[in-house]
Amino acid sequence: MGGILTGKQELVLKVIRKFYLENGYAPSLAELQISLGISTKRGVVNHLIALEKKGYILRTGEPRGIHIVDDDEEVVYDYLIGVPILGYANAGTPLVSAEEENLGVLKLDKKLVGKKENLFSLIVKGDSMDLSTIEGKNIIDGSYLIVQKDAEINDGDTVVAVIENSATVKKIKKEKDLIILYPESSNPLNQPIYLDKDTDTVFNGKVIKVLENPTL
Repeated sequence: MGGILTGKQELVLKVIRKFYLENGYAPSLAELQISLGISTKRGVVNHLIALEKKGYILRTGEPRGIHIVDDDEEVVYDYLIGVPILGYANAGTPLVSAEEENLGVLKLDKKLVGKKENLFSLIVKGDSMDLSTIEGKNIIDGSYLIVQKDAEINDGDTVVAVIENSATVKKIKKEKDLIILYPESSNPLNQPIYLDKDTDTVFNGKVIKVLENPTL
C-alpha cells in the first residue's frame, strides 16, 4: 500500500468493504454520502481520490466502479463476492467453540452461489462427514463450507448446529419428539446426536457448497 490513512479515510474504506461483503458490489457515491454523513458527493470523491492515490482502491468510469485492492494487491472485481470465514465447524463431537472469529474472507464468483444471500463460511474440523457430498464434493477435514443463514431446512439437509455453544456440522432428521443429527463417516466412532425437540439448539444455517482448501 502506498500511504498511511487518515481516520476518515479508514472509515470510508471500512464502509466500502462492508458494503461489498453484504451486497457483492460496490456502493454508489450517493450511498457512500449517506453512510458517511458527508454533505456533498464531491466530498466523497475527494476521499476516493486519496484512497486510490494510496493504493487501497481502483476506480473506473462505470457506475459503482470502485474496486478494492487487498494487501496482496489482488483486485476485488464486480463478479466476485466476499464471504466472511467466521470460524470452525466440528465434523465429529461438537467441541469447537461457536464464537465467531475473523479468519478472513473467501472470494467467490457470484455464479457459484447464484442469488443466494446471507452467506458465511466455516472450516471443517474432523471426519464425521467425510462420506457426505454436496454437489459432488466431500465434506473433509480442512475444507470450507458455504452456509446460508436463512435457508429452509428439511430432512436430509446438511446443517450447522450449535449445541451448548459448540458448533457441529451434520445431516438432520426431524421426528415427532426429537431431532437427530447424524454423521456420514468412514470412521465408526462417529455416532448420531439425539436431541429433544425442545433442546436449546440453534441452527445457524444450511450448508450449500463445499470448497476444497488447496493449502492443505
